[in-house]
Amino acid sequence: MAKIKKNQNSVLFLYEGETEEDFYKKIFKKYIPERTIRHNFGNLKGVYNVTEKVGNKIKSYLDNDSFKDCEQIHVFVAIDREGERNQPSLIRLDELEKKFIYKDSRVKKISPIIATQDLEAWFFHDLEGIYKHLQVPVNQRKMNAYPNKDKLNNRILSELFHRYKKHYQKGRRVSGFVDNLDLGLIYTNVPELKDAIAEILNLISGN
Repeated sequence: MAKIKKNQNSVLFLYEGETEEDFYKKIFKKYIPERTIRHNFGNLKGVYNVTEKVGNKIKSYLDNDSFKDCEQIHVFVAIDREGERNQPSLIRLDELEKKFIYKDSRVKKISPIIATQDLEAWFFHDLEGIYKHLQVPVNQRKMNAYPNKDKLNNRILSELFHRYKKHYQKGRRVSGFVDNLDLGLIYTNVPELKDAIAEILNLISGN
């Protein structure tokens, strides 16, 4: 029997906070087949000084003896834009690439996943799931209330939660909330997310 060639690719997936952790780990479970690619997660704990935080996470990963056999590391950085789509992202990608991507570097690519305006805006693609979590009666659900997702953000989601006597705080895990969302519906409507998953699946196939 021919020996199966080990996939040299691995993923370091960095995310902004606990909400992102809950969401992306469930996305991985849904779309990335188990044990097909080595991947590790890291919490950036906000976007303040995000370029420096990402740099520190990559350096710690490279210095960790547990990951010395990760020879082709692909870094994904999932953060919010915190503004409209014409506003540049907060991460200085060119600076990170200059520092970590060079001949014989184990880091092969750094791919930002930028949510406009933030991850919570993506959640509104499944407004029914939000209403379900808030236990809003069906006859009170306004399904056309938020047509332009790029105009939405965590503050608007927080206001909706408060309207129905619940609390939402950016960056914190809300028990059961992501479980009530249709991840497939969000995935289908968010090109940035689809592109990132496609890139990881290509790494699995060795492309």
